[in-house]
Amino acid sequence: MKKTFNTILALSGIVFLFSCGNEKEAKEEKVKKVVMELPAPFRHHEKIEVGPDLIFDVYSWGRGSDSTSSVLILRSDSLKNDFTVASSDNLDGRLTEVFNTDMDSDGNPEVLIYYTLNDKYDSAKILCYEFNGKNVNQIKFPDLSSKTKSEYRGLDKFYVKDAKLIREFNLFDESDLEGKDPKGKKKVEYNIKNNSFDLTELE
Repeated sequence: MKKTFNTILALSGIVFLFSCGNEKEAKEEKVKKVVMELPAPFRHHEKIEVGPDLIFDVYSWGRGSDSTSSVLILRSDSLKNDFTVASSDNLDGRLTEVFNTDMDSDGNPEVLIYYTLNDKYDSAKILCYEFNGKNVNQIKFPDLSSKTKSEYRGLDKFYVKDAKLIREFNLFDESDLEGKDPKGKKKVEYNIKNNSFDLTELE
């Protein structure tokens, strides 16, 4: 009887610890989903940490329709107590994602802003800014070829791998204007050489 009681007591302890663990995980998960709202006219904020002392804060902002906005890049160099407006541009679309790279390995960071146009396919556009101290150089992002454009229906996926920007999207027959039946996939790697983009089709 005593052995059975001890067994029940041990099992109760395990169940209690397990339930506490689940409650902790649930609370942590709940905290992760909290999104801080920005005061108007700001809509979206991305923090890019190039190093412990150099940070870029990227904001999209504007009043009225959310189909157009402006992008504002703030540069903070806490080591030199230097805080500047690094760049500002209008977006005819919606900011989607921000990336930090050094594609040409020259030690000067690049901030890439991915936004979607207000067209039928929410076509992808990229703004690329390379920073050398306070100096900023905007590098033009290349268009797709005419052939690829005719088979492109949006829904891009961008990510950074080995300091290179990778782009993936499905391809469709030219007659499939609604993009319902993909016939293949395009994967492109973007690099920077001599202050201009160089691309390689991986697939």
